This record gives sequence, C-alpha cells and structure tokens, in this order.
Amino acid sequence: MIPHSRPLIDQEDIRAVSEVLSSGNIAQGSKVKEFEESIALYVGAKYGLACSSGTSALHLALLGLGVGEGDEVILPSYVCSSPYFAILYTGAKPRIADIDPDDFNLSAQNARKQINSKTKAIIVTHMFGTPAEIDELLELGIPLVEDCAQSLGSEYRGKNTGSFGAISVFSFYATKMITSGEGGMVLTNSPRFYDRIAEYRDYDKKLLSPAKYNYKMTDFQAALGLSQLKKLPHFIEKRAQIAATYDKAFSKCQVELPTMSSYKKSVHFRYVMKTWDLEQVRQEARERGVTCERPVFQPLHESLGLKGFDNCDKAKKQALSIPIYPNLTGSEIENIIRTLSELLPRKQ
Repeated sequence: MIPHSRPLIDQEDIRAVSEVLSSGNIAQGSKVKEFEESIALYVGAKYGLACSSGTSALHLALLGLGVGEGDEVILPSYVCSSPYFAILYTGAKPRIADIDPDDFNLSAQNARKQINSKTKAIIVTHMFGTPAEIDELLELGIPLVEDCAQSLGSEYRGKNTGSFGAISVFSFYATKMITSGEGGMVLTNSPRFYDRIAEYRDYDKKLLSPAKYNYKMTDFQAALGLSQLKKLPHFIEKRAQIAATYDKAFSKCQVELPTMSSYKKSVHFRYVMKTWDLEQVRQEARERGVTCERPVFQPLHESLGLKGFDNCDKAKKQALSIPIYPNLTGSEIENIIRTLSELLPRKQ
C-alpha cells in the first residue's frame, strides 16, 4: 500500500536527536532558540517563537493580536478545523468565507463581505503549498495571520509566504514540509506582538493573570527540525519533479490539474486534481494499493450547517489528493500513474 503521506527521516536526523537526548538537556533550551532563529531567517522575519503545535501557534498568534471575547476572525471554510478551534480558544467568533475555485485558497472578495466593526483578524491559509492572493487580502486593511502549515518555502512575488502578514504560523507535524514530530512556530516583525506571545507561551515564574499556556517545544524536537530544515531545498525540488511528472501523465485524462500563476511558487505539499468520479476513483485506487484522499475532510460550513459556499461545495465533490512526497520511489510513482490513468476517464 502506497500511503497518502509519509515522513522522510534519515540517519542525520536520528543522530541530531540522539545527540540532544544524550546531552540530558532535552526541554526548551538552546536548540529551540537556534531553530527559532533559523526559521525566522529562512522566511524573512525578525522574531520566531517555537511552540508545541501548529494549533498552539495559531492560538498564540491570535492572542498576540489581542483577539478576545466579542471579536470576530475571518477564515476559509475549506480548511482543517485547527484555525476554527484556535479562534474559539480566544473567545472570539469565527466568520467563515468561501474560497477561490482556482487554488482552493481564501477568496478576498468573499472575505470582504464578512468584514464588520468586530473583525479583528483574517486567517489566510496557503492551501496545499500554493500561496493565496496576498495583495488582495492585504488591501482589505485587516491584520493577516498567514497560516503556512503547508507552505514553508513557497513564494509570492519573490518573497516567502509567512513574510507578509502581521503574524505567520507554521506546523512541523509528521507529514508537513519539514517535521519535528509535533511542533509549530510563530513569526512576526513586531516586538510588541513577540513580547505578548512570549508571555503567553509558558507560565513558569510569571504572574497568574492573564492566563498562560504550556505551549513550549523541546530541544530534541528542535534538533530534528533543524536537521530537516537543511534538507528543505531538496524536499521542494523533489516534490516539484514529481508534480511535473504528474502534470505530463495526467494531461491525457479528463481531470482539472493544478494551475499556477507566474508570480507564485508552490512547494507542492499536496497534488490536488479535480475529478468528477471522486469517490469511485478513491475507492478503486485504494483497492489497488494507492491511497488517495479528500485533501480536506469536511468544509467548516458544512459541519456548521451553513449555506452559500458554492466553491467549497464543489471542492469537496471534486478534489482528489494523490501521494506526493520526497521519498516516493520511482516504482511507486509509476504505480500511481498507471493505477490512476486506468481509473480516470481519458480525453477523447
């Protein structure tokens, strides 16, 4: 069975973690600081704060912006539930918006319709490693939280995603662009936001009010993240090569393949095509040993019983995510192409 996602851990990664474990200094320490500085430098931000997960990073980012009871935060419906829960943690109200049908990212036009006097922030996710239309979103005049959980290394008009918003967040879950097992990061250029987020991240030797959280990262996680970061250019190149192979192979099929504006550079975290036989293809591919998935389990608006999200509804019915990750072997790629080419309708 070829899995939908698979982390790539090599001996260099294992040695990096083993060295920290052997040192006895395994909690948040010098390696975490080095990881924070390295990610901030790579993305192009002044300050970095490592934390326990992408969700905790989102929560801290919103707290850093001062989001709280009575505020509203806009986010796309076509996303995992993590941003939604992060908003709830602050006591604010999530405002759900539709997506752009071309790239599955938040529609600035639809987000504009959700803005009111209570709007405190907009969470924009760069879905599947492809940058959203950042310029259009910045024009809305609301602080942006860039959710770069899937987009580390992607570029918009020559700059890294994560360098545009008031705050940006990253995830280092097992199958993300790089991994620390679990883990997250908050980046910002604002010393005020940085100080506020640092205050919230842990509670030791601090006043009881306001509430603090235990959102720290460990040094052995940071050691793995640092080792992985060295290989990120290779990971991105390998994903791009596989995506190009898929583009050529599936151009003969009746599917809608991923497209890319010339001013955007994707890291191809997911390869998502649109097909009109989604469930049948997904089931039959699994029976033949190829795991394909819906890239989003269920749009938020559907879980909440909301209507009027046509682009999200179409995405749920049509979006098929196929395996793409750096340690796919040549024979596995051939198997994926052969299997799906037999299952997908051919162009006449």
